[in-house]
Amino acid sequence: MSVRAGVASLVAWSALAGCHDDGWLQYPWDDRTILCSVSVDDISQHAAWGEITTELERARDHESVALMHAHGPGLTITTGAIERLFNLADDNGLAYVTYPELVPTGTPRAGLALGFDDNAIDQWYEMRPLFLARGARVTFFVTRFHSRTPEELAKLAELAADGHAIEAHSVAHLNVRDYVRDNGLAAYLAEEALPSITRLRDAGYAPTSYAYPFGRDHAAANTALLDHVSRIRVSPGVCPH
Repeated sequence: MSVRAGVASLVAWSALAGCHDDGWLQYPWDDRTILCSVSVDDISQHAAWGEITTELERARDHESVALMHAHGPGLTITTGAIERLFNLADDNGLAYVTYPELVPTGTPRAGLALGFDDNAIDQWYEMRPLFLARGARVTFFVTRFHSRTPEELAKLAELAADGHAIEAHSVAHLNVRDYVRDNGLAAYLAEEALPSITRLRDAGYAPTSYAYPFGRDHAAANTALLDHVSRIRVSPGVCPH
């Protein structure tokens, strides 16, 4: 994620909040299939701790799940920011919820669904002692899965064994709108989206979610993808709620 994209995400979050439902960055245990997550990276952008705190308090008060994501520990987010987020979640009595658990038949509870995007598997693995110490389960949205090294794949498998979820984030991290405009919807599905799901399944994972790179979605792609996964994750800038 570029610095410009990170700043744009933050601006969209702050500027668009008045145009959305109060719980637009939450999962309220209903049947919605489009989930809106906000970045909490503090290196590649400014982390808006006031808004982050408000969302966690809203999750506490409404027994909903706050949806947040970062990218690479030490690259786009500091360890201190991750610890601060966990402290706030614990202070508000939030459960750590992974994306496969976000289903309407789930037991409603206040929670935090924290995702880590892209392919910084070494950096994710370095956070393993912190995750274990805090009892935190997160969701890793993996891109370029096909080109990960055996060592990276072993680390990812160990994280999954700890209870973290492994989900799809495209093959080559391309913008869906640009790709569909230039190559068509069928090509995007065949080359970018569906292989990122099937390769995870072939590796023994059970992906239930697809996060678009850059958080930008495409209406026709959404419809097609929901035949293969249960939910799609987007950025605040395109949130429909």
